[in-house]
Amino acid sequence: MYVKGARLPLSGVLMLAGLVALAPLGTDIYLSAVPSMAASYGVSLDDIELSISFFLIGISLGQLMGGPLSDRFGRRKTVTAGVLVFAMASIGIVFFNQLSPLLGLRLIQALGVGLASVSAMAVVRDISTGRDGAGNMMRVVQIMMAAPLVAPMLGMIIYRYLGWPAIFVFLMLYSLVLLLFFLRLAPETSPMAVKGNPLVTYGQLLCDRRVWPGLASACGAYAILFSFITASPTVYMGYFGLDSDLFPFAFGANVIAMIALRQVNIRLLKRFPTTTLIVLGQCVQLAAGSLMVLYLLLSAEPSFWIVLVLVMAFMSCHALVVSNSISSTTEFFPDKAGSATALLSASGFMSGALIGSLTGVFADGTPMPMAAIMLSACAAGLVLRFLLRRGLEPVSD
Repeated sequence: MYVKGARLPLSGVLMLAGLVALAPLGTDIYLSAVPSMAASYGVSLDDIELSISFFLIGISLGQLMGGPLSDRFGRRKTVTAGVLVFAMASIGIVFFNQLSPLLGLRLIQALGVGLASVSAMAVVRDISTGRDGAGNMMRVVQIMMAAPLVAPMLGMIIYRYLGWPAIFVFLMLYSLVLLLFFLRLAPETSPMAVKGNPLVTYGQLLCDRRVWPGLASACGAYAILFSFITASPTVYMGYFGLDSDLFPFAFGANVIAMIALRQVNIRLLKRFPTTTLIVLGQCVQLAAGSLMVLYLLLSAEPSFWIVLVLVMAFMSCHALVVSNSISSTTEFFPDKAGSATALLSASGFMSGALIGSLTGVFADGTPMPMAAIMLSACAAGLVLRFLLRRGLEPVSD
């Protein structure tokens, strides 16, 4: 049993982090196998990368539904439903060799992720608040951040020895084992007292102008992130000829950069307001994006290492922009913090899905479409933030 207000035991942290990690795990684990999947399906790399966008749309919808369902029916039922949906869709992918079923099952898979992950984070909020809550949340997030680093490497190993279908078999087994631990370790923590219409709550949030600056910044950052994730197999392995065994390490460099800047962010918060750090992150991304586009325009044979470093600068600032945008926005809605978090997170995943699809549409086998779209998303997020903050109080977000 978890005691309200207490520090989560390690078993609880690992279990909840594992549930939240279903999102990055499901997104990144099969990136090394994208060329093999494209050959198996008889389609292009861009067609397989489209499945990432479908996955992000599913997560967005699952989170928007999962928050209210979790509040009404309880965490255990919602997590159970989400994990079972994820597991069944994962094994279903193994039995089809056409693109359309893959896209549909990836969407269903992600709906389950959204249901389970938002409910897992709600457990932390249920049992702890204030400084204890922040500490428990940080411990869960820190472990969860290892998933984007480990997932491509794990997927590469499974693919190398067992083939790409085994990746989805692994996802099914992983999720079911995790569910068994959850049902064994986690009691029901929700009071299940929320009976209001979730659409009304989301509508109230969207009608409040204080939400929009943080929403614009978060959506811009998520669009940058998933534009890179969608295009990275084609750019790194297709254009630069990076071996699939080395791809996880190049991809993981960005995750390490994000983790490092997340630690820097904790220190900077002691000296600077969240609004300053959000704009700082967006300005660094704008500079990195401008340099990358300019470099690709001027170089006949661009260096993989220069592009890698510039992408790392882009990705590292995701930690500054997103975490501070969510934190500064939810402060205005203590009684609707869960819905506000779900709204920003789901909107971010949705923008990532749309921009990721756009990256696939404009893909020409070179890094330029990825760089141009990442730069455009950054500029749009920064300009919209500036425009939407006009007329608001200086401390409003």
